[in-house]
Amino acid sequence: MPRITISTAQLATLDRAARSFVRTLRRLALVAALAVVPIALLFRRDGFDTLDAIVSVALLAPPAILLFFAHGVLQIVSLPDRLRRMPGEGQERVAELARVAGAARAARLRSAPLLLWRLRSSIGSARDVAGIALPLRVFTPGFLTLAAFAAFGCLFLAGAGLIALIVLAAG
Repeated sequence: MPRITISTAQLATLDRAARSFVRTLRRLALVAALAVVPIALLFRRDGFDTLDAIVSVALLAPPAILLFFAHGVLQIVSLPDRLRRMPGEGQERVAELARVAGAARAARLRSAPLLLWRLRSSIGSARDVAGIALPLRVFTPGFLTLAAFAAFGCLFLAGAGLIALIVLAAG
C-alpha cells in the first residue's frame, strides 16, 4: 500500500485555510442568529402567538447546524495533532487506571465515591482519545448537503433580518 506523505508546510497551509473557513462560517451563523431578532420583533407587532414563537425558534436551526458543521471541521483539522498525542495519552490512561485499581483493592466503603469519580474521569479521558471517528461524520454526503442548505438558509435569514429591520425602522 503506498504511503501518503504531507509536509508540515502543506499541513500548516491547510490548517490556516480551514480555520479561516470556520471563522467565516461562524460569522455567518452569528449574523443569521442575530437576524432572527428583528424578524421576531416584526412578528410581535401583530401579536406574538404560539406559531410565531415556533417559527422564531425554527429560524435558529440553520445557524445551529452551521455552527455544528464548523465545530466538526475544527475537529478534523486538529486530528493530526491528536494522532501524534495518542500513544502518550494512552499510556497515561493505562497508568491512571492501574492506580485506581490499586487504590480500589485497599479502599474502604466510604472512599468508594472518590474512586468512582477518578474512574469516571479516566474513562472519559480515554473516550476523548479514542473518539477520532466522530468528527468524520461531518463529511458524510447527507450532512454536507444539510450544511450547504443551512449556509444558504443563513444567507436568506441575514437578508430577511435586514428587511425586517428596515420595516421596523420605517414604522
